[in-house]
Amino acid sequence: MSSTITNSNPQAANGSRPSLRRLAIVAVGTGLGAVLAYVVSRVVRGGEERLAPRRVPDHIVDDQGTGQEKAARLLLKLRDRAFEASDEKLALALGRPVEEIAAWNAGVEIIDDDVVMKARGIAMNRGVHLE
Repeated sequence: MSSTITNSNPQAANGSRPSLRRLAIVAVGTGLGAVLAYVVSRVVRGGEERLAPRRVPDHIVDDQGTGQEKAARLLLKLRDRAFEASDEKLALALGRPVEEIAAWNAGVEIIDDDVVMKARGIAMNRGVHLE
């Protein structure tokens, strides 16, 4: 009697190979779908974070006629371009608490002229174009 075993079903020898292959395909497809959704959302939004609607009065903060909306956009551009999109790093550079940065972004606190002047000075020193 021969002890040679012949397998006529190659899938049986591999065990669960087809199910692992299907799982891998689903995982890769899900990852690619997520990346595609992220890219499309960034293109639709214009690549910049959306500002919350301002809940504070839009008063002028400097002699250039900068209002609250423009000041918020300046701070957002500075944060994204010079501080790796980090509120903590921007807060440190401006000498303000992180909570205040978050409140400005949410539109619940007024951005004062001192912050706008500091932001423009930091941008100038770092070679970041804000306007």
